[in-house]
Amino acid sequence: MADKKIFVGNGRQVTSWKRGISICIDDVKQYATVAKNGKSYVNLSVEDLKEKNQWGKDVTVVVDTWKPGDQKPKKNDSFGPESFEEDGLPF
Repeated sequence: MADKKIFVGNGRQVTSWKRGISICIDDVKQYATVAKNGKSYVNLSVEDLKEKNQWGKDVTVVVDTWKPGDQKPKKNDSFGPESFEEDGLPF
C-alpha cells in the first residue's frame, strides 16, 4: 500500500489535549466501511503540524488506510469498529 496521505480536513489546537477539527464529508465517505452493527465508519488520524499554515491551522486530519495484513503497522494504531466487543467498548 502506498504511504500517500489522504488529507480530508484541518483544525486548531484548542488546549493541550483538545483539537477542534473540520472534515469534508464528501472526501471521507468513499473510505467508509460497514461494521457488523450495520453502521458506517471511517478511521481518521488527527496529526499536529510542525507549524501553522497560512490560515492559522496547526492540525490536519488524514484517512487511516491501514488494513490487517499490510506490511508495516502504523505507530499510532487507532481503534476501529472491528475492535469493539459486544458492549461497544474497545477493552
